[in-house]
Amino acid sequence: MVQRRYTDISIQCITYSSVFEIPDLLRGKQKELDYLLFFGKTTHAYVARKITPTIPWDVIPRTNATLFLILFKALLNGSNVYSLATDLHPAEKKMLYDSYQEVGVDLSKVTVDYAPSFTFDEMFVSKMKDFYYRCRQKDPNVTCITIYSEVYNQLAAEKFPIVYLISTLTDIYNAIENAHNKFLLRMSRESQLVIIYISIDDVDKYSPLSSDEYQMTLETLTVTKYIHIFAQKIQGAVFAVTERDFLIFSTRTIVESQTEKFHRFTLVDDVKKNTASTVSIGIGFGKTAMEAKKHAKIGVKRAQQGGGNQLFLVYDKATIRGPFRSEDSTPPPIYISDRFLCISSQTGISSFTLAQIHKIINEQGRNEFTPVEIADLLNVSMRSMNRTILKLIDTGHVVEVGKKFQSKGGRPSRILRFNL
Repeated sequence: MVQRRYTDISIQCITYSSVFEIPDLLRGKQKELDYLLFFGKTTHAYVARKITPTIPWDVIPRTNATLFLILFKALLNGSNVYSLATDLHPAEKKMLYDSYQEVGVDLSKVTVDYAPSFTFDEMFVSKMKDFYYRCRQKDPNVTCITIYSEVYNQLAAEKFPIVYLISTLTDIYNAIENAHNKFLLRMSRESQLVIIYISIDDVDKYSPLSSDEYQMTLETLTVTKYIHIFAQKIQGAVFAVTERDFLIFSTRTIVESQTEKFHRFTLVDDVKKNTASTVSIGIGFGKTAMEAKKHAKIGVKRAQQGGGNQLFLVYDKATIRGPFRSEDSTPPPIYISDRFLCISSQTGISSFTLAQIHKIINEQGRNEFTPVEIADLLNVSMRSMNRTILKLIDTGHVVEVGKKFQSKGGRPSRILRFNL
């Protein structure tokens, strides 16, 4: 039904017989998806402990409407809706009481027995089933409501009367539309046009350059060279407004990534280190080129008033950020271990990639991974990861120490020990 409703969205349903299978089902699959929706908070939390999210994850919420529907169905089946036993998430307890209050039920007449917070492991389902059997023994008329499909399936197979609280179609539709809107908003933000207005500041009248036209021309050409170098770095198009004023067109995502959120602007450093000039920079954002240019002009004027080698971000007339000065833009030195440099020369793998793998080993607190796991954590393709692994195996920096079956019918995956 969901797939028929959203013909413009590719929806993949990941089916499983046990929650504990989900991490293996998802490994290596996130690259094929833009968004991942879970039916429950417990499942979401469990999977997040096992694999690292590389795309947005969210939970389809259960709403008051969901509870109303379940209680109404229970009432129609002759169940007692004034005595409940449930494993609702603690954050949803208030929602249950609110649902009763909305239909005018006196809460003093309602008793609810909540399941303990069992550890989510292989014994979880058995413990939850025991809880419901105990509740039924204590009160044969109690209505049992579970949010866990495995608990429901096993108890239903044992002819135990239990209700499964699953999200309604409306909840699912709303979650998909919300996820889709977030995705479109992110894509819109990533493609938002940015115009950088760069002005070479006027030379001080007391500077020797002010009286030497030839040297002044050379100086301008040198600054222009660094402006074009910077434009290449951010994959931007340069347009000369005058001999001393330039516009660079790029996208917000590229500029943010190459300038570390606008805090490390290498152009200012290059001009400061290699010339006697200063530059004023305005970065304008906008839905159209005209709007972005207008905002960039406001920014460059503010930078000029501040004395040069400054930049201002202008989102609109009321939202201006700055100044960001050149001392903010000098990046700290990056130290790469001599060991990584040595391994890099042996294998042809960049020392940066080796440092990233070493960082993951430290963060994860282990040095054994399957190829899919390390590829996911590095956010690289399996083809690229396999090439890296082969080179490290050849030089003895990776050793295969075992096999791991990802699923019952699938091929085993290698377990690799990284010695970095």
